Amino acid sequence: MTELGKLLKEKREEKGMSLEELQTATKIQKRYLVAIEEGKYEVLPGSFYARAFIKNYCEAVGLHYETIFDEYSHEIPKSAKEPTTEFEPRSKRERSGVSEDHSLLKRLIPIILIGVLIVVILFVVWKLLPDGNDQAKSGNDSPGVLLDEDENKPQKKEGTKKEKEDVSEEKEEKSEAPKEEEKQQTLTKLETIGKVTTYDLKDTDKLVVELSAKGPSYVGIQDETTKSYFDNQMKEGQTETFDLSSAKEVTLNIGASHVTSIKINGEAFTYPVPATELIHQKIVIRKAQQ
Repeated sequence: MTELGKLLKEKREEKGMSLEELQTATKIQKRYLVAIEEGKYEVLPGSFYARAFIKNYCEAVGLHYETIFDEYSHEIPKSAKEPTTEFEPRSKRERSGVSEDHSLLKRLIPIILIGVLIVVILFVVWKLLPDGNDQAKSGNDSPGVLLDEDENKPQKKEGTKKEKEDVSEEKEEKSEAPKEEEKQQTLTKLETIGKVTTYDLKDTDKLVVELSAKGPSYVGIQDETTKSYFDNQMKEGQTETFDLSSAKEVTLNIGASHVTSIKINGEAFTYPVPATELIHQKIVIRKAQQ
């Protein structure tokens, strides 16, 4: 076993990660992980992949791969020419984008001009039409019309006032109706066996879990049917939210509890065992029958 392999294995065991969990976090086959720890780089597909696998291993156990590559450069295989991917030249992409914008502008200009022309025609027609309100204005000079309007005004005011009173009474009745108090959820700890702690969630049908990572941490999420909602490594600063309301039981597999915070339905969750005592923890949440 090389010095680098020994360091990586010790760091993995310190975080409480098995080779199977590391394989899930890095997506690297277990036999390649064993070869890295034993310094048998000839087992790996090539020097390029050897360096890439070591980089992923370091990130999964919380080591800075750049520092590791500098300190153990005499052990790590030298990188061969990395595979390249052909890309379209930037100048060609820029010209393509400019031509597309220019084509769109050409299509929009006729539409805008037609719209402006229609507005101008409507304005001219409106100005040229005779004033249809002349007859109505001349009729307003008749005393009889004025008298009729004066007689109708009090009736309209009374009707409007009565309607306002009815509406205000309805609003008061609605405001006096008692509001039902919302029940607050309760999360009760049932038992802790080794790394696994079980909780009972009551007084809510909702189960929304928010995870935030302050450093590299493997996270796995499954329901009672073993359906997987997440099975990967979270990076520093990464936040993920999962709506698990349809599940009856959810298991949260947290590989590094000291850098991973949890919220249950918006409320901060406190680990049952301090992270200083147990880094790898599994949290089981059962929804109680209402």
